[in-house]
Parts: sequence; structure tokens; C-alpha cells
Amino acid sequence: MEVSRIMGRYFERPTVPTSLSKALQLLSTLADETRPMSIRQIAASSELPRTTVHRLVSEMREAGLVESIPEGHRLGLRLFELGGTALRQHHVEALARPYMEELFERTHYTVQLAVLQDTDILYLARVGHQGHRRVASHVGGRVPATCTAAGKALLAFDAAALHQALSFGLVTRTRHSVTDPKILRQSLVETRRTHVAYDVEEARVGLVCAASPLFIDGRARFALSASTDVETFDPRMIGTAVRRTALRLSKVLSSN
Repeated sequence: MEVSRIMGRYFERPTVPTSLSKALQLLSTLADETRPMSIRQIAASSELPRTTVHRLVSEMREAGLVESIPEGHRLGLRLFELGGTALRQHHVEALARPYMEELFERTHYTVQLAVLQDTDILYLARVGHQGHRRVASHVGGRVPATCTAAGKALLAFDAAALHQALSFGLVTRTRHSVTDPKILRQSLVETRRTHVAYDVEEARVGLVCAASPLFIDGRARFALSASTDVETFDPRMIGTAVRRTALRLSKVLSSN
């Protein structure tokens, strides 16, 4: 996933301080790569001046957000610590995990917990298979919400986020990705009725997923999803299982 390309449109907002937007752009560039990057490579990928990249890397290295090794620069472990702290503060992952494990044991589908971030889905936790065909992104990764079942499960109950996604334009991840706003809206009407959304090879070829929103105090805040290979997908079974688990988990999240 080209995180920097997708996130770049948010960094240009006037409400975000320029220094912060550049720092986020740099971090997103490093997140796109599996190998350490040189200052030159970061500057070329992020489209930031080399002098700016050099200054930001130095500042963020002192804060532990970036780590510098002989091979180049990479994300620092301080980011992992902050991310873990955020999850603990919300208690969401800890509360959801037993229900996720139960759903996995019952279906043998990969189960994920996700949240809507602007027009992307951010994956918070996962239980089950880690094979590349079983997931759209790694934990901590982002995928355009309109390409995922989890994203559609939340967009169906968030008119503002849906409007934003349509304003930016529907993203094509595969040849199966929905690119017609009318088709997307029709599917979301059905999702509002059933509280179940589907993604049929829209985020990754060969991957099929069903998701249901998790409501906290009447608001769809997170999504629970279950994915598998297209060959083994049973939409009726998994749709019912995900929805029932989401209902139970919503009650727990609302009471904590």
C-alpha cells in the first residue's frame, strides 16, 4: 500500500501545522518501505527537500521516532510503544480479543479489528492466519475504506466520512474494486439494513471478507471482520457469525 500517496492529501489541509504535516509525510514514507532508506531516497519518495528531511530525521531520531543504522533510516520503536499505549488506553484490543479468538475458532477465518481513519481503514488487531492471501494489510497498516468490508461497515453509518471518501474519488486496488459511487451507495444501504458488509476481492485478489460495525453508545466506532480465500468463502455463514459476535462485543464495549 502506498501510504504516503494516500495520506498526502490529508497533509495538505490548512488545519494541520506545516511542520507536523512534513513529519507525518516522512514517517509515512518510511512506513511504505521494508528496508532502511537514505536521506536521498526519503526526499525523493516524500517529495520533501533534502535539507528538510535531514532536519526532521535528526529531530525525530532524538525522540525515538526514527532509528538510524548503517544501512539507512527506519521507523523507531518509540512509535510501537506509542501505538501500544493508545490501544491500552482505549481498552479495545484487550476487550475484543476473546471474542475475536472465539470467532476464529468457530469459523477458521482470519479475524480483524479495525477503525476508520479519515477515508482509510486502520487495522488494530488480528487473530488467525497471517498468510498474504488472508489479509488486506498488516496490523497497523491502512487500506482505502471503500475497498474493504470493515471500511464499508463503518462508512454505512458515517455520512461525513462517506462524503469525504466520495469527494476524494474511489480508489482502485484490484480490478474488482468498486469505482461507481452509485454501486457503493447501494451496497451501503444494504449494510445499514443488515449490519454486514462484504468485500469480494476488492482489496486483494483472492481475498474475501465480511464485516460488521461495533457500536459504542449508539455510534459505529470500530469494525469486526473475518476474511478468507475466495475458494472457501461462505457468505451466509460468516455474515451471520460476524454479526452475532459484533452484537455481543458492542454491548461489552459500551459498558466499559
